[in-house]
Amino acid sequence: MLEIYMVNLENNLDKEAFDTLLCYVSEDKKAQIHRFYHFEDSQRALIGNVLSRYAICKGLNIKNSDITFDKNEYGKPFLSSQNNFHFNISHSGKWVACAVSDYPVGIDVEVIKNIGFDIAKRFFSKNEYDELQKQPDDQKRAYFYKLWTLKESYIKAVGKGLSIPLDSFTISVEKSAIVNSNEALIDYSLLHFSLDESTFFAVCAKNIDSYKKIVFDVKEFYNEACKTL
Repeated sequence: MLEIYMVNLENNLDKEAFDTLLCYVSEDKKAQIHRFYHFEDSQRALIGNVLSRYAICKGLNIKNSDITFDKNEYGKPFLSSQNNFHFNISHSGKWVACAVSDYPVGIDVEVIKNIGFDIAKRFFSKNEYDELQKQPDDQKRAYFYKLWTLKESYIKAVGKGLSIPLDSFTISVEKSAIVNSNEALIDYSLLHFSLDESTFFAVCAKNIDSYKKIVFDVKEFYNEACKTL
């Protein structure tokens, strides 16, 4: 089972809705959200946490008050009371996403920006960098972000953060597959998609042949969250 929940933040929450959703998160998370200088950053952090709670409540048929989080030694959050239900969140630009699965899962969202490709030489494996250089100039940036999001989703699924160097494994964009890795998740699958021209999504998990995408605008999600949490 793999489900991918996504919220589009084209429009902002009003103050009343923001404060209502804030009631569903922990005191520590509230403090973290309030530390952001820009409202957009606070909103993404809030929606990300509430979206994960919503997905967990839907998936396990539990109440928000029953959810307790912990973190592994690398900082990846997990459910304290569940060993076979996994989640991961990501946000960038106007999108917030949460993936839930029976197996460890990672998701990455990235807004496409103008970049210098020197970063690829630093963080991609030699084979990945060589493949990037083969791309036509007008397709290199899209290829870079496809590969970057796929690699990030894999790192997040493994749950060891950047203790795994990004150049220590190789991913094939064409196959959406991990073709070389020292980690145990070599048998995991990768999924890549976009919902608009400026944002790429990537997910790493098992049993990825069967998955469901659920997309909300922010008002729809607010209403759903209030009914569920």
